[in-house]
Amino acid sequence: LPNGTYELATSFVGGNNEDAVVGGHSVKVSGATTTTFDGRKGRAVKVSLSPAPGGGYDHSVTASVCAVDNSPATMSISADAGDLYAIPNSSRAYELSYGTTYQPRSTTGGDFWMASATHSRGVPSGVSAALKRSGLTNIKVSARSGPDSGQAQFSFSYSSGGGDDCSMQTNGLWFQRDLPNSFTAHIPSGSWDVSQQSHDFVFSGQHTYAAGRTTSLSLGHAVWGPGGQLPYTWYHQLYFGNDNPFADPKFTAGGVLASGTLKLTHAGKTLYKHNFSPSTQLDPRPRIPGSGWYTITETAHRSGLPSGSLSTSSSLSLHFYADASKNQQIRDYITRFWPEGLNSRNQAAAGSTTTVDLGMQRLGTDDSTIGRLSDSVKSVRAWYTTDNGAHWKATTAKLSGGKWTIAVHNPTSVPGRVGLRSTVTDTHGDSSTTTVYNAYAVS
Repeated sequence: LPNGTYELATSFVGGNNEDAVVGGHSVKVSGATTTTFDGRKGRAVKVSLSPAPGGGYDHSVTASVCAVDNSPATMSISADAGDLYAIPNSSRAYELSYGTTYQPRSTTGGDFWMASATHSRGVPSGVSAALKRSGLTNIKVSARSGPDSGQAQFSFSYSSGGGDDCSMQTNGLWFQRDLPNSFTAHIPSGSWDVSQQSHDFVFSGQHTYAAGRTTSLSLGHAVWGPGGQLPYTWYHQLYFGNDNPFADPKFTAGGVLASGTLKLTHAGKTLYKHNFSPSTQLDPRPRIPGSGWYTITETAHRSGLPSGSLSTSSSLSLHFYADASKNQQIRDYITRFWPEGLNSRNQAAAGSTTTVDLGMQRLGTDDSTIGRLSDSVKSVRAWYTTDNGAHWKATTAKLSGGKWTIAVHNPTSVPGRVGLRSTVTDTHGDSSTTTVYNAYAVS
């Protein structure tokens, strides 16, 4: 290393393989230099929740020592309650973030609790803190099966938003549950990204959750299908946006098992065609010859899923007018299907009628340099299939209270599957057709 002063941080386990130690200090380097972190100088970090959740929980404590200038000198470690120590340091170049987690011992039920705080201006000589529940937000999760199944890994990842970065090292929750499942995560208020990974993977993106509030979050609801941002033109190129063939209806991110074909046509000619797989990073931006009518067709399927999985195939067709001379998003709508009244396995009762909400999704690019055209829906047509697309039955799309819905007459024979299709035409002549096969089950 060049001569100079460096900030160091470390974490390690003691000789008994139980005690966990974290610490940080600065060292001046000039030639050969040695520095020591002495775990024997560590002071206990005791953190609890007030009031405590009660019995039936594993109680752990986490501590992070961070350089306040957000340098890489940051280390974290977790241990059972009573086994965590931090080496004191009065230097204001460091801070200590600490927290506590209560995880239910039961693998089938129970809520999760986590709280944290930060001590700035050095690492104190010991911590004894009882953190109040009032600073927590409550995310009530309903995780269904069907589009995915089996054991799932749930992750809650915190973002400080440029504030207390040290708390990002302490605030994190990871655990496994079998699908379907429901639980509540009581965690510090702030910005969180919630994800679920089993055979496939979906995540919410960062959202802010306020202290003292309860938010319901649905994961794995039927129907996983096309979703995301619409394409846009940029200096005579067409960017396909971040379309996802198998997005959870509440999330636009995830669905990583997709394979299929993407094609762009204009005036009877194919301008772009590409086969993609889960390992392919798609970022097409073909040059378009000029202003006019174009069609994007995407067909996709998910492989490697257990037998009987839902949302196995999808397709999206976008027919739109593009002005090659302007940097702007196209007009069109992607239909997001939401069947009402399904159980936790995304099943409807045999012989029943299911109301399906048709969400008109038209997400922007979040880029102020890309124009966004006004648009409105002119007509909606819809169909459903009970034989995997061999026959499609038309059903009337009704608009009431600003919401489009259709009624699907479920088959009487079980087990069954229902596929959904919708064509939306806007007031400018643009149209889109969204299809999802095996959208939900009938039992």
